[in-house]
Amino acid sequence: MPVPREDLVQELRKAEQAHQLLSEVERRLGGGNTELEELLRQLEQLGRTLPEEDSIRLLIESAVGSARTHRSMKAGSEVARSRSTLEGEISSLRGTIQGIDGRADL
Repeated sequence: MPVPREDLVQELRKAEQAHQLLSEVERRLGGGNTELEELLRQLEQLGRTLPEEDSIRLLIESAVGSARTHRSMKAGSEVARSRSTLEGEISSLRGTIQGIDGRADL
């Protein structure tokens, strides 16, 4: 059964929000800023709104774990990898939504 468009739009919004937060974490890690806890809490809260096996949630959990447990250079690299993968997820979601919209126009 296809996923309703509204569910996809909601997941896209959460992915975009996670991307923004991860970008900020990455920026702060790159600048040596260790004031990350509020951003990490926001990411955790966002992740908890997604199903346990959701790829976006898994990316969030991986990035948060890295940011908390690794030195800033390695953590920054791992957060960047999660952010980059999330960009692919966002692109896929947008494409799926556009496909649904295109079929609705027929």
